[in-house]
Amino acid sequence: MKTLTLKSAFLLLTAFCCSAIAQPSDEAIEKLLDASGISKQAAQYPEAVQAGFMQGVQQGAPIPKKTVDLILGSAQQKISPEVVLGKVKERIKSSLTQAEINQLMDWYQSDTGRKIAQAEEKASTMQGYQEMMSQAQTLLGHTKRVEAAKRIDDLVGATQFTMAVQEQSGVAVYSAIMSVVAPNQPLDLAPYEAQMQAMAPQMKQSIEQMVAVSFVYSYQDIADSELASYEKFLAKPVTAKFNKLAMQGVNQGFQIVLADWAADIGKIIVEEQAPTAG
Repeated sequence: MKTLTLKSAFLLLTAFCCSAIAQPSDEAIEKLLDASGISKQAAQYPEAVQAGFMQGVQQGAPIPKKTVDLILGSAQQKISPEVVLGKVKERIKSSLTQAEINQLMDWYQSDTGRKIAQAEEKASTMQGYQEMMSQAQTLLGHTKRVEAAKRIDDLVGATQFTMAVQEQSGVAVYSAIMSVVAPNQPLDLAPYEAQMQAMAPQMKQSIEQMVAVSFVYSYQDIADSELASYEKFLAKPVTAKFNKLAMQGVNQGFQIVLADWAADIGKIIVEEQAPTAG
């Protein structure tokens, strides 16, 4: 009887250990991305890229409306949320265990976790973005919440990630345009990189401010105690690991879709500048 008990205990322990280190199922990953709000936020990527492009158009040299419309249409087609999410899933599947996903789901399925995920999803919509921009100065006046936003930014690396994506998108678009406009000349990124390096401190300051505005807007209806609980969750090693993997996946996915979009932009510009026959 003792032997049977020891054998049963060993089998149970083995089953538990295998479960803890097991690679998560696709279904478990889908549920995690849905619960964390990443899936719904990813659906907003084409609109976010379009909004960023339009902001650049308004601040830069004038571009014909037809060209702008073609580039916006290209963004809708080429900035694929599915491609980006695919890379996020790959990262999670290879690096998170089922036990770690269970820990994360405990938070995301809690009342506070659900409220925060819903708030982030709402803020990621085009309507949310427009409201946020119109309220930016007022939101920055909430000193206590701005301080909390900066702490959250440090925990999730939002400013650092945004700068990396902007740099990648700029290089991708510049490279694509130059390769089409001057196909017989070797691509020289040095002038562009020098310009970006000179602008980097100002860009970082602007992005930090926009991230703060975004977080203050997102969590404006979240109680201080709930936001403090969220900060504690973000500081956990398993959460930091998940956020890092998610951002790496998004970054990798964006490199792919931005390259496709940039190549299309180059073709659009050349076609629009080509003289019409007749």
